[in-house]
Amino acid sequence: MYKRQGTGLSLVFLWLAFRDVPLSQMTAILTQADYRLVALALALVMASPLARAARWRLLYHPNQKSLNHFRLAEVLLISQMLNIVIPARLGEVARIYFMGKTQSRARTLGTIAVEKWLDILVLLLLALLVPVFVSLPPWFRDSRGNLALLATAFLSAALMLSYGKDQMLALVKSLSRLLPEGWQARTQRATGLALDSLDVLRSPWVGLRLQGWSLLIWSLSVLVNYTLFLALGLPLSLAAALFLLIVLQVGVAVPSAPGKLGVFHYLCTLALGFFGVEKGTAMGYAVLLHFVVFGPPSLLGAFLLWWEGVRRRGVSPVALGRESWTSDPR
Repeated sequence: MYKRQGTGLSLVFLWLAFRDVPLSQMTAILTQADYRLVALALALVMASPLARAARWRLLYHPNQKSLNHFRLAEVLLISQMLNIVIPARLGEVARIYFMGKTQSRARTLGTIAVEKWLDILVLLLLALLVPVFVSLPPWFRDSRGNLALLATAFLSAALMLSYGKDQMLALVKSLSRLLPEGWQARTQRATGLALDSLDVLRSPWVGLRLQGWSLLIWSLSVLVNYTLFLALGLPLSLAAALFLLIVLQVGVAVPSAPGKLGVFHYLCTLALGFFGVEKGTAMGYAVLLHFVVFGPPSLLGAFLLWWEGVRRRGVSPVALGRESWTSDPR
């Protein structure tokens, strides 16, 4: 059902995006691109998993020293590739599975939850900065308000769980008595490990470093957008690159086909049209940005997933979805 709805929406958005687009103008803007700057944008895209790996490693504080930074980057690339080609968040399942060999899967699940909150918080902060530089359309102001409510709710829930961990564990212990005896201790331990991941929110120094990494990660994405503006000769500012990033992040949350086809392109033309970019030029930019953002991570992630299967000597990578995190004995 989800796949059919996503494909249907993607087809609608593809039609909207390419409607009345002069293909000659689109191809002309692409052939005139400065591909040295395109190469720089590709390098910035590939730097993002390294920054995200550093942040993810810190989320395991205070036990992060045993984790290999490049191994975390590999897992993140595999996860990103799966989220691109299978629009059902299978990538998060992959992260829990692969990290389950060395870390508690419940703890990894908690780090992913905190990571998503950090991204929402920084995205909101960036959205609040945009009006300083450009006037916002009404539809963007409405989305920004919804994002603020979501971030506030997430932060409140995270802090309540972090500071009320003992009460939550007591509640889980009480409720777990309804489960079979073999599941009681496992459920309590998994809950405790998941809540441990929220402890980073109570450490000011760790929290500051996490916010620093988050700002760097999102800054890299803004620079990718801006570098491609320069590559295509578009006279747009960093504020426009930031606006485009926020529109894409908020908009691609809707169900779509693999790679956000259609939705991604329509949102690009919509955002760039706000700055007076002609539709054919905006579509050429959308096609190039889509390739830069989704192409290399998909190819490298697919290679790393294949190589993971080789290293495991016959263990099929597709088995990652068959094993539940609740089966972790730790």
